[in-house]
Amino acid sequence: MRFKCVSKLWLCTIEDPNFVAMHLKHSTLGGTNWYILLTDWYFSRDQRSSLYPQKSLTLASQSEIEVPFISPKGYYGVVGSCNGLICFAETNAEDRIQRIFLWNLFTRKHKAILSSLPDYPFVDMYAAHMVLGFGYSDRIDDYKVVRITYFPDKYGRYLGEIDPKVDVYSLCTNLWQTVEFNFKCELSHFSRVSFNGNLHWLSMGIDEDRRRSFRSIITFGIAGEVFNEMALPKNCFIGITYNRAYLAELNSSLALLINRRDLIGRSYEKCYIWVMTKYGMPDSWTKLHTLDLNEGVSRFHGFTRSGELLMQTYQHELISWDPSVGLTRLLQKLGRFDLVTMVESLVFP
Repeated sequence: MRFKCVSKLWLCTIEDPNFVAMHLKHSTLGGTNWYILLTDWYFSRDQRSSLYPQKSLTLASQSEIEVPFISPKGYYGVVGSCNGLICFAETNAEDRIQRIFLWNLFTRKHKAILSSLPDYPFVDMYAAHMVLGFGYSDRIDDYKVVRITYFPDKYGRYLGEIDPKVDVYSLCTNLWQTVEFNFKCELSHFSRVSFNGNLHWLSMGIDEDRRRSFRSIITFGIAGEVFNEMALPKNCFIGITYNRAYLAELNSSLALLINRRDLIGRSYEKCYIWVMTKYGMPDSWTKLHTLDLNEGVSRFHGFTRSGELLMQTYQHELISWDPSVGLTRLLQKLGRFDLVTMVESLVFP
């Protein structure tokens, strides 16, 4: 970025869309251009996050990155990252305002998107449940933010009488618009993946025993702005009394992580890794690995480019699992944090 001040010609070249696309393609293929950003849920006064090269997740390789738009009093969540752009969201239920930021930390440029929260008569916004997603489609060369808001009915149910409201923001048009959502399910905000031009969430419903259970994968086509449903592996939850599930991307395939837990002391945990070998074909789901986890895993953060699975323990430590190495402790005592994987790019937000 230091070369942008050399001359106007160099500046025009670096910001040319063709050059940006060529640089992104080169960065994506290179193993040294991938990074991991750790953002604490509650920013300190210096408004900084920690950046690590993917190949060296140690304190010695840590870089402190200033987040320019962060307020020390605010709560910000990471929505996702695509092509080097990171999407942050801050929600103020009291003022019914949401601020979304698209940030390229490599060019130090960001864009703020301010919008009013969706409203529903006689419903307290503090009780509303919001699910977000951020993705890109090369078909239309556009980045979009999806916001799905669930309003509780008079019985406190999110799958009751009130249908969710879906708003979609387009970076190209700089506009929000409403999109139909015709599925009677609740999407998990812990698991969202942008992959193959679609956004993916795990959906949950109420089974015959009136318990919440995972039902399917809901996809959103970024180009066509249409929701669809995709089946989970058959019988993947049978025999599991208590579990959590997450979506991820592994080696250019959609992956499903199922964490089986024992409620008595959390003494026994297994993780099953499923991969959809042919995208869009549920019959191609294949169980790839079964992990014995004795660490007590509270959250999965997805895979690195080299295939390492990053996980967070109940002691707020970051650990990884590699098929050839096994479990490795990386970083200790991080507090509550979001983790996002990104590639170095010149994409302008």
